[in-house]
Amino acid sequence: MAKDYLFPTGEDWNWSEATPFAHCVGIGDQVFISGQQTLDSEGNVLGAGDIGAQTRNVFENMKSRLEKMGLGLADLVRLNTYYVFDGADEDATKYWEDMTRVRLEYFPDPGPAATAVRIKGMPYAGQLIQIEGIALRGTSRDNRKRIMPNGSWDWSISVPLSQGWRVGERVFVGGQISADEKGKSVHVGDLDAQTRNIFKYVGNVLSDAGGSFDDVTHVKVCFKHDSYLPTGQSYADRIMEVATEFVSDKNAVLTAFGVDLLYPGLDLEIDAMAIIGPGRKRLAKSLEGGSYQPNDYSDGVSASGEIFVGGQVALEDNGAVLEPGNPGEQARIVFERLASVLAADGATLDDVVKLNIFFVAEDNQTAETFNAMSAAWTNIAPDAHPAMTPVRVHELARDGLLVQADCIALK
Repeated sequence: MAKDYLFPTGEDWNWSEATPFAHCVGIGDQVFISGQQTLDSEGNVLGAGDIGAQTRNVFENMKSRLEKMGLGLADLVRLNTYYVFDGADEDATKYWEDMTRVRLEYFPDPGPAATAVRIKGMPYAGQLIQIEGIALRGTSRDNRKRIMPNGSWDWSISVPLSQGWRVGERVFVGGQISADEKGKSVHVGDLDAQTRNIFKYVGNVLSDAGGSFDDVTHVKVCFKHDSYLPTGQSYADRIMEVATEFVSDKNAVLTAFGVDLLYPGLDLEIDAMAIIGPGRKRLAKSLEGGSYQPNDYSDGVSASGEIFVGGQVALEDNGAVLEPGNPGEQARIVFERLASVLAADGATLDDVVKLNIFFVAEDNQTAETFNAMSAAWTNIAPDAHPAMTPVRVHELARDGLLVQADCIALK
């Protein structure tokens, strides 16, 4: 299937060093928008330390990218926001509300299914926010169905965002949290109850869209970093364990990473993607190597011509970390494993339209780590130019992991 690429020109924002990634990739009725940055054309950070200015910058950049693809913000069905806030948890909600008041100037009504999480950082020092999304074009734009289940949680301030959208066979499920209709956290201190409550909300979106958990293709788990149960089990492992109660039989892939959460008392946030109908194919990588995900999840899933590959990492079969301390080499291993999963359905890295990279780095090594990962992709797939979002997280699902990537591919 032919792809439309939008690359930066002289007046657009750009990275400080050359990368192979596109700003947008259009294929069929979808346009995938890379993580929009608050950078100038030479990769310098704009509005350093000013969340309002940076929020306006990234939305203006997304608006400009969409206009060049013949679209607008009203065509978005998914929006992911990654932001940085180093203050106390009790102050995070106000920070989010200040940021969101600027976002409200840009949100269409009705708006996209959205997820917003607090992360450790961005590729360059001083960056506080980036946004990415998926937009529709053609007849799909006019035939989508907004999903707003009764009895769902709501945000702390009024926003026009959506809990989900159904577009043909696809269902986009926005980030679900364990909150009430006023945005107040519920089941505080009970990880299992929060996890099951969130999956109940996910199930409500799926049900109202005419689907079920059997249709889920991808689950993204954002867990509270550096958190452990009294038993010593990490929050990440327990959440994934509970998640097997809802998504099983290797119908879906999973990505997990450590963040801070919006409201005090929250332990996780989950969003999902589903494709309704039979005919999916479970994919496994042919390369040796381990995974942190439970066996109930696949490495990859192919459904209705779309391939979803879950978070790949540099683990051995016994759980040992490969190339410890070396993000460039871990990235190489991760990208080779993405390629191995795609090959199970006759695809290659050239077919990737959306790439997400979650990485761990020290404050003074973020740009170096990002450049090493970009170089690894270029060496492995010089002709592949997906839309890409780089997210510096607090931690990954296993100690010592520095790089994780997942992707969507269309042939």
